[in-house]
Amino acid sequence: MTIKLLFSTIFVFIFTNVFSQNYSFITGKILDITNQQPVTGAVIEIVELKKKTGSDENGNFKFDSISVGRYSIKVSSIGYISRITENVIVSTGTFTDLIFEMEPVSTEEILVQDERFSKPNDISTSIKNLQYEEIRRTPGGFEDIGRVVQSLPGVSFVNDGRNDLIVRGGSPSENLFLVDNSPIPNINHFGSQGATGGPISLINLDFIREVNFLTGGFSPKYGDKLSSVLDIKLREGSREKFFGDINLSATGFAAVFESPFANKKGSWLFSANRSYLDLIFTAAGFGFIPEYSTVQGKVTYDINKNNFLTVNAIANFDKVKFNNDKEKDRQDNENILKNNQWGYSNSFELKTLLSKKSYSLLNLTRNFTNYDISGRDSNFVEKFSNTSKESSISLKYEYFYTPGRKLNIEAGVSASFIKFNNKVYLRQDTTLVIDPNTGNGYVIPGLDFSNDDNTYKVYSYLNLTKKLFWDIKLNAGIRYDYFAFINDKNYFSPRTSVSIPLAEKLNLNAAWGVFFQSPSYIWLVSNSQNKDLKNIRANHYVAGIEYILTSDMRFSIEGYYKKYSDYPASTVRNYLILANQGGNFQNTGDFGLEPLVSAGSGYSKGVEFFFQKNLSDNFYGTLNFSYFDARFTALDGIERESDFNNKFLLSINAGVVLGKGWEAGGKFRFNGGRPYTPINPNNGTVDVSQYNTARLPDYNRFDIRVDKRWNFKKWSLVTYIDIQNLFNKKNITQYKWNKFTKTIEEDKSLGTLPTIGINAQF
Repeated sequence: MTIKLLFSTIFVFIFTNVFSQNYSFITGKILDITNQQPVTGAVIEIVELKKKTGSDENGNFKFDSISVGRYSIKVSSIGYISRITENVIVSTGTFTDLIFEMEPVSTEEILVQDERFSKPNDISTSIKNLQYEEIRRTPGGFEDIGRVVQSLPGVSFVNDGRNDLIVRGGSPSENLFLVDNSPIPNINHFGSQGATGGPISLINLDFIREVNFLTGGFSPKYGDKLSSVLDIKLREGSREKFFGDINLSATGFAAVFESPFANKKGSWLFSANRSYLDLIFTAAGFGFIPEYSTVQGKVTYDINKNNFLTVNAIANFDKVKFNNDKEKDRQDNENILKNNQWGYSNSFELKTLLSKKSYSLLNLTRNFTNYDISGRDSNFVEKFSNTSKESSISLKYEYFYTPGRKLNIEAGVSASFIKFNNKVYLRQDTTLVIDPNTGNGYVIPGLDFSNDDNTYKVYSYLNLTKKLFWDIKLNAGIRYDYFAFINDKNYFSPRTSVSIPLAEKLNLNAAWGVFFQSPSYIWLVSNSQNKDLKNIRANHYVAGIEYILTSDMRFSIEGYYKKYSDYPASTVRNYLILANQGGNFQNTGDFGLEPLVSAGSGYSKGVEFFFQKNLSDNFYGTLNFSYFDARFTALDGIERESDFNNKFLLSINAGVVLGKGWEAGGKFRFNGGRPYTPINPNNGTVDVSQYNTARLPDYNRFDIRVDKRWNFKKWSLVTYIDIQNLFNKKNITQYKWNKFTKTIEEDKSLGTLPTIGINAQF
């Protein structure tokens, strides 16, 4: 029915007005990246049309009556490095709004080179930037930021059904999410408690302006996570007129609406979506049926010329239903936890331009998640129940000062009030992992407790960015963290990074730093001794080179070493370290519900190669290859491979703009198989001495996508077909013991999966 709707819609309109010449407009704002002051008098050019305009006293610009198409926008101004952005789409029925943050330089002339590969001022290493259009068009990405990031250097995953980010050998719990400078515990539906993954993102792609993904050596403003930062920046709603967007995608239905306020001093942006995976799963006869929906909104308002208010809100509603009519379904569902949850995040941020040299950000964020997780055996007897509420209110103040063009000072302080309530029941369970001392399976003790706790966290940081002789850029800073709920409360994190120009367009980049992450709340409350846990520590050592081959091509080689210490390890299962947990649909062993001590250690080391060609000459592409080794040691003192130690990761993504609204792309991934522990085929037991000594088959998958844009007089239509796993490779994600059939079974990913999407903009 959906395919018929797509082609009938195209047929009706293609012959009515597709041949008319259609126009839209481009708006934007030019800011100084160091002080957020508007850049007046900048020259903005549409390269292909050779059409120019200038920015006004507020940094704003506008191009009227621009023919629909794809353009490159160049910005130049005296005293700033030029910027150029490709792949700017102009369509009817929508608008194009751009923000350029210009980096000042010590010169009185307009620099001639185009800066396509800029990065935040306080970052020297391990950063990748994604724009909206790059995320939208990625084959096999479901227009989902989490799945797109999984193809970046150093990022691996557990299976095709999950959004977990396993960055440079770290666990899925080690990732920080920021949305418009506000922390969010998890950006995924059906989020894993105590970790950061889930099956699908809850952030609407139509809200995203750009994403910065940091994977090592990041500055002290980012904390309480060990491996990565996903910094998502959302766009504003239209300040020109009302727009709407109706989207039918591979996973659900969404509507987006936006409009300016009457006085044009601000705008609002609103979306709602509902999945139809429950219909697909029911029709396909799956035993479990997920259902989810999201509501998201953003409001921006200019209080006056120096004060700007941004309000964000997002809420999710997730539910799993089970089909237990057949005995086989009841047996399969025994290994799946019900994970019903709902939650919200809302934030208020006030940006104040204090002077020509300084500005501040005042941010108030509220996060809340209600978990309802449970598991039953095939006889419907409850074996696990976890009803939890986790909430926080955070107030953050940041101050940015630029006393001169070669020095930037950044400082911040934040306090969070945290409340978590848990009611947990866990039936005692004997595992299939054999204790060599007894010859029997390890026993996970039963639990039955409830708690209602309050605590707080505080952090502060200071960072200096200084440009030295020969254009060397040095960052140096320190961070202080305080966590009241644990006994060892105080932590200091010095960090530094440097970028050294070795030749024109060739830089040597390096970073070192200490990073801390507090234990997950669910770990801390399950046993009284767990309050003795310390913050987990990781030392980062990063170095590499980056070379700009041409104005639209670059490559980098970067090596890293992460040294872990004070990682929680189980005293019941002395082979288990929690660095190996949280990367799959949760089972009762993933929650850390046992006595833990901060005695685990480990390391991850690797090298990453990255090549990127931005869109020019109608072609774009990236290639990245990572080789790494991640190992951890638990209480038994034996060093073992991490559960997520793929060894190598290869990803190739390329596309071509064919003209007349057509675009095609392909993505190929080839990853080493993850370690697993062999299963005894006679009785399903596992010898702990063989823990992670075998390896799953290597993973590979090829996805393709074809897009077509249709522009009519007052609205536009974007259609696509996305074929995931074109070669029908059913990758093995794990081996498991079926106690009912007494056999070892393979969990496999889905085969070829074609999907279509329709996006009407008006």
